[in-house]
Amino acid sequence: MSEFSLFNAADECLAPYISARSFDESLILNLLFQQRILLHEAYFFNSSLVADHINRACGAPSLFEFAARRGLIIPAFRDKNSIALEQAYQAMKREGVYGRSYDLLSPAMQPLRDRLVASVDIGLQKVRPFYWPTRDEEGESLGDGYSRVIRRLLQQDEPPAYVRHDEKRAQLFDRVWELSKRWRYDCIEQAAARTQQKGAKGLQRFEIFCTLGWLVGIPQHNTTISVADILMRCEDEEEKLAMEIFLKWVTQCHHLNQAQTFGTAINFPVYNMEQDFIVDSLLRSPADLPPPPSEGFRCEVKLPPVDVMLKAGAADVVSIRDDLGCGYLAALTRWQNGPTDENREAAISSLKDYCDQICARYERGILQTLLVDYIKGKTSPIKMMRDAGVTLTGKAIPLLGTFVNVAQSACVFYRFTRSSKLKSRLNPKTRELEVTLPC
Repeated sequence: MSEFSLFNAADECLAPYISARSFDESLILNLLFQQRILLHEAYFFNSSLVADHINRACGAPSLFEFAARRGLIIPAFRDKNSIALEQAYQAMKREGVYGRSYDLLSPAMQPLRDRLVASVDIGLQKVRPFYWPTRDEEGESLGDGYSRVIRRLLQQDEPPAYVRHDEKRAQLFDRVWELSKRWRYDCIEQAAARTQQKGAKGLQRFEIFCTLGWLVGIPQHNTTISVADILMRCEDEEEKLAMEIFLKWVTQCHHLNQAQTFGTAINFPVYNMEQDFIVDSLLRSPADLPPPPSEGFRCEVKLPPVDVMLKAGAADVVSIRDDLGCGYLAALTRWQNGPTDENREAAISSLKDYCDQICARYERGILQTLLVDYIKGKTSPIKMMRDAGVTLTGKAIPLLGTFVNVAQSACVFYRFTRSSKLKSRLNPKTRELEVTLPC
């Protein structure tokens, strides 16, 4: 069984729909509850979501960089001769595997390129990179797999049956299914023909975007076409809605095909993304029933708020995995290698215990960190309470001066930590987590 989880939240095509919080939440959940994270090689260079995450870390490595240095974030290389991300980058540029007109390095990532590459290559000194499975002349390529997934899910008279489990979702699918019929059939077939005309196999998402872009009026000499470019040319709001959802479906098929080809789990499907993105998901979502026991499990646990975990720092997040997650990760591996009912139940039990330990650690550690920073003068009393979500009305807290004032201020702080607003801000929240076997 694969030790990897495909991290599809880094895909640039999802950038309009994934907030910084959702990206961070997906990253933290993958790092805490999966063995290792796998990223398509191109995402390290063209993802504004990754670039934004790195830029938001001030004076310390971002969680993404820190985890990469530890060998927890691994690139999926097409070139079997690449042993480092820098080599893969040069191979992608030299061979033009994503098209001669494709701009591999995005402007957002350009100033961060060396910083990110160095972090990943440090990690690759500890673990081996992942290589795309070798296909012989008779075998199915990644493009063949994408064509198969697209046709199976999109070229049908009716949408997948599981969308009927949520009434709002079913109504939306029925509406868009009819509006997208031309795109699901004619445009897909045109894109497949263009893919094969240039010597590639199956179907490429790049060609789907080109075909759709030209259909809505983008000049055909333009072959670098984004989601925003296509949506901007739609005739009216109804077409724009249908096109936006269709482009999400095309991208979700792209992720599913990668996971199936690489033999990995597909990200961490149940996390708190915007509700509309859940409802219009082509793949099974939190709006659906849990996966069957033969494929995975879903359970309720308590976890601290994501923004609280992020403020603790990248090193602390990874140390929690190291200090508290060994038992759960061992149970996860045992279930993946032997997916029996007994092993699944043991994995669920270990997961719940692991989450309880995470909550206990944060309930102690965060309050202590705030107090130490306050006493050392690293933050003002007012700012500290405001950051913690406490509003001060008519109460003045003197600045630290003598030891007596420190003690008195510490008592004031302790009283505020017991306030309902602060407890609500820091208390763990109940949420559903889902873990699935590799595709």
